[in-house]
Amino acid sequence: MLIMLFILLNVKIILFMYNTEVVNNNIWVFLMSFFVILFALACIYSLNIKKKHWLAFSFYSAVSLLMFVDVVYYGYFNTLPSVSLLSQVGQVAAVGDSIKELISIKRLILVLDLPLVFIYIIRYGKYRKKHEKHSMNLRVVLPVIMLAVIAGMFIYLRNSDLFISVSNQEFFMYHVKDIKNYFIDNEYMEGSYRLSKGEIEELRERTKLTQGKYTAVGKGKNLIVIQVEALQNFPINLFYDGQEVTPNLNRLIKEQGILYFNNYYQLLGRGNTSDAEFVTNNSLYPSMDEPTYVQYESNTFYGLPWILRDNGYTSWVFHGYKKEFWNREKAYVNQGFQRFLSEEDYEFTEEEVSGFGIIDEVFYKQTLEYIKELDSVDENPFHAFIISLTSHTPFKMPERFQYLDIREEYKGTILGNYLQAIHYADMALGKFIENLKEEGYYDNSVIAIYGDHFAISSLDKDQKRLMTDYLGYEYDLDEMMKVPLIIHVPGLEANETIDRIGSQLDFLPTILNIMGYENEKGLMFGRDLINYKGENLVAPQTYAVKGSVITDEILIEMSRDGVFENSRAYNIKTRELLDVKEYRHLHEKALSEINKSDYILRTDFLRSFK
Repeated sequence: MLIMLFILLNVKIILFMYNTEVVNNNIWVFLMSFFVILFALACIYSLNIKKKHWLAFSFYSAVSLLMFVDVVYYGYFNTLPSVSLLSQVGQVAAVGDSIKELISIKRLILVLDLPLVFIYIIRYGKYRKKHEKHSMNLRVVLPVIMLAVIAGMFIYLRNSDLFISVSNQEFFMYHVKDIKNYFIDNEYMEGSYRLSKGEIEELRERTKLTQGKYTAVGKGKNLIVIQVEALQNFPINLFYDGQEVTPNLNRLIKEQGILYFNNYYQLLGRGNTSDAEFVTNNSLYPSMDEPTYVQYESNTFYGLPWILRDNGYTSWVFHGYKKEFWNREKAYVNQGFQRFLSEEDYEFTEEEVSGFGIIDEVFYKQTLEYIKELDSVDENPFHAFIISLTSHTPFKMPERFQYLDIREEYKGTILGNYLQAIHYADMALGKFIENLKEEGYYDNSVIAIYGDHFAISSLDKDQKRLMTDYLGYEYDLDEMMKVPLIIHVPGLEANETIDRIGSQLDFLPTILNIMGYENEKGLMFGRDLINYKGENLVAPQTYAVKGSVITDEILIEMSRDGVFENSRAYNIKTRELLDVKEYRHLHEKALSEINKSDYILRTDFLRSFK
């Protein structure tokens, strides 16, 4: 029976490698898994106990289930999960529909055999006496030999340039390393990394408000920021069979007083939507251990809500879902929001719920009433941060909200579903903007609208093929992570499309330039996308491996194994492959920026910053 489990587990290792796209040092990755499995089963075989077959089955089941969790997580995030995410298990039910979309036969096969193996053990798996009479020497020697082989491989990998590549891809080594990193203090907490005085001064200079184009044109105005769920950039100005997918946003970006940033990217950590909020409001990189709102709930921050409060604003945040989701209720206090309007503050019926929560139309309509209340707090301008919800994955809208005529070939596909969802989101947002106009807020408010993150993955081969065929150009990582940023500035006699590359990291310095306020107590890693003339870059850590870089011209996509030399670089416009080694300086700059921000979070640097 142990031989059967050994064979099955090695087959699953091959499936695991396929599902997690192991492409470098495959033989070493497989051999390490092979000998670890052999060692574990040999140890079980050596035990002088009854029912050791059940212990073997427990090991087999645990490995199979963990592999399954790994490949499902990898299918969405393009990376393996961390033990630190166990704190978020309670939120799985809330995103159940999204998880179902990731479960396919090629992933399910890792666990489908467990009931059959269980039945086999009950019927035939009891050890016969002749199996229990093997030589004690063999029972002892076999695990020792396997351990020696594993130790030898480990030493060889350690002394070669293969260790990082193999340990980032091999099932057992990855999880052992991850657990070690989680329970043992890392370099930041041990004190081996420090922000130098020069780095601090450079960040201080970067954070200062300097006079430039559009500086303070929105000073004294209300600020309304709307984060739209899963709004990618590709639907903007897109027509589907003659039907305008986002007519309201299309019309908006053509109006006077509009700045449209069409080369703007998501920048997330483990917290997806909540990290989009965090990065946007603080201009700091998110955590890659846990959702930033969870891990750094109690840190001192000085982002947009605090800056505006120091300038007389009242700052409220609105979201039509449970207040505890992503730990928002607790985290918003230190983010600087004075009041959080969540699902419990809205009135709705069962018919006014779609998928994840309250439909946008109902949410926006009642939010407007709360904005009137916010406006009445005092004579000063207000800050409203609004987070929409209906266009949430898996984008399965009730039929009554499906307004586009979708061809049969796209019905039921993620593209067809997404077009329906984002069309509805655009319709609801358009109504909200019209209502803001009717109530007199539009002409007295700076209004910023942006997408939180992608909807359709270029990392999934089927989704990438679907999108590439439909759009007529390659749907790659850069297109996947691009979201729009649209800013309405009342009284601005201009309409401009700004194609400088930027990300949610750049929102805070950009909006502060427009509002005319300086970040006097914090630090910002982003740039003012209107006035900054130097080289800017986007350094994603989620969906792309840490160390990846996007600039105005190129994309460096870090290799899955974390080795820079195994990565690829290409020209974003021509798709021409480039020699990645020529761009190491950009890779190192991205890592430096991330590490500096990470240090600020881990040490709660802003608490004592002056």
